[in-house]
Amino acid sequence: MSEAVIVLLSLSYSLILGIIVAQVILTAPVVFKVLDNENASKFLRVIFPRFYLLLFLICLIASLISYLWFSRIDLWFALNASFFAFIGFIIIPLTNAARDRDWSKTFKFFHNLSVINTVIIFSIAVVQLIRIS
Repeated sequence: MSEAVIVLLSLSYSLILGIIVAQVILTAPVVFKVLDNENASKFLRVIFPRFYLLLFLICLIASLISYLWFSRIDLWFALNASFFAFIGFIIIPLTNAARDRDWSKTFKFFHNLSVINTVIIFSIAVVQLIRIS
C-alpha cells in the first residue's frame, strides 16, 4: 500500500477530529456567551446540519479509501462513523421539533443521542489514526 493512501485516510480522520474539536471547543460554547437564546438557537439550527453533513461526507470518503486499500476492520470503522454521522444529521429536525414544542425529555434524549454520536465518531477517528500510523 502506498504512503499516499495512508496519508489520505489519515487526513480524513484528522479532518473529522478537527471539525469536532472546533465545534465542541470553539463554536458551541462561544455562541451562548455572545448571542441571546433566540439568535443562538437560529445559529445552531443552521450550523449543526452542516456539521453532521460534513462529517458524513468525510466519513464516506474514509469508507471508500478503506474499501479500496485497507482491511475489513478499517472499512467497518469507517462505515460505523458514517452511520453515526448520518444518524446525527437525521435527528436534527426531531431535536428542533422537541425544543419548539417544549418537550424537554424528548429534546434531552435527542440532544444526548447527538452528543453520543459525536463522541463515537471522535473515538473512531482517534482509534483509526492510531491503527494506521
